[in-house]
Amino acid sequence: MQTRSGIHQARRNHDSAGKQGPHLAFNICGLVILVLLMVSLIASRTVFNKRFVMHEVTSSTVETDLLDQVQAGLSQYGIPRTVLTKDDTDRIVRTVVSQAFAGQELSLDLSQVTNRLAGQANSQLAQFGISTSLLPSGTTAAVNDNINSAVNSRINTPQVKQAINSLQLARMVNTTVLGISSVLMVIMLVGAVIHRHLVQSFSWICTLALLVSGGLVMTVKGVIPHLAAANPEYSSLAAQLATGFQAAALTWLGLLAVVAIVLWVIRLLSPRLSSRR
Repeated sequence: MQTRSGIHQARRNHDSAGKQGPHLAFNICGLVILVLLMVSLIASRTVFNKRFVMHEVTSSTVETDLLDQVQAGLSQYGIPRTVLTKDDTDRIVRTVVSQAFAGQELSLDLSQVTNRLAGQANSQLAQFGISTSLLPSGTTAAVNDNINSAVNSRINTPQVKQAINSLQLARMVNTTVLGISSVLMVIMLVGAVIHRHLVQSFSWICTLALLVSGGLVMTVKGVIPHLAAANPEYSSLAAQLATGFQAAALTWLGLLAVVAIVLWVIRLLSPRLSSRR
């Protein structure tokens, strides 16, 4: 015949076994959601962030290649390669990156450059008493249109158009994953608070998510350079994006590590504090 204490012990064991199943499923779901949240968040702050990409482009050989294409278009009209200033270069890069992130065809307006060059020519002609007012009206505008058309036709290659389309698709997928995982994570946090196992569950979830996310970050870092293997001109940019991605990812992973440590400290100290009371 079972004693009363034995009956109570059996009930506690039964309740503990009953809770283990739901908690395990909860932890697995939380792990998957948190990993997706971390990876999509890191991606949205790096490779899918316009400011981040703009910074990487300006410090890579891609900027030089882009300017070579622009200068080649200008040289068709006898415009020297030295006409582009640092401000012109920065403006061209900002325009290209902004249009690419907007999913638009690249369209550069170099009228500022040609107008400045025309102004210099006018000043030189004026020194010899030659008036440029004798030129037909609309001549400068026509030349600007021709130059813009020549330059834009050189930079809008099929590879560039494909890259812009791929960027838009990847950004859309990443934004969707980030939004859904954020909502699900909030729901899981609320559920854990209601059922009083927030610290117990999320100490494990955060720790495992830190390890899995770290592994995925290293994998992505290694994959990014290979994506540009078919286009060697983008290899330097891909390498820089991979390095920048890893550096930014370490910041977010460090934050997750701090959260995990805090949760484990609370979990380990809670029984001792309760026993003293």
